[in-house]
Amino acid sequence: MPQFIRAAGYKIYFWSNENDEPIHFHATKGEPTKNDTKVWLLANGSLKLAHNRGRISEKDLSRIFSAMQVYYFEFIDFWKMYFSGDVKFYED
Repeated sequence: MPQFIRAAGYKIYFWSNENDEPIHFHATKGEPTKNDTKVWLLANGSLKLAHNRGRISEKDLSRIFSAMQVYYFEFIDFWKMYFSGDVKFYED
């Protein structure tokens, strides 16, 4: 489970077996679980909430989105480095 940063008290991470999925991250305050909140990175530089099963408040989600917007390109580089390859983006 590669952890990227902490934002608003949450771990921002992805699972190491998810390279077949479009680029995304999960957020959790505690130990990571399959029910953590998931956010897609879009090719246009924005973020999209996939689901909020972690029940993160709107205020904290806003803080997480703001932090990840700043680190958008660094996160892509981190993903590429970890998975040694190209990045697929989520498409609506």
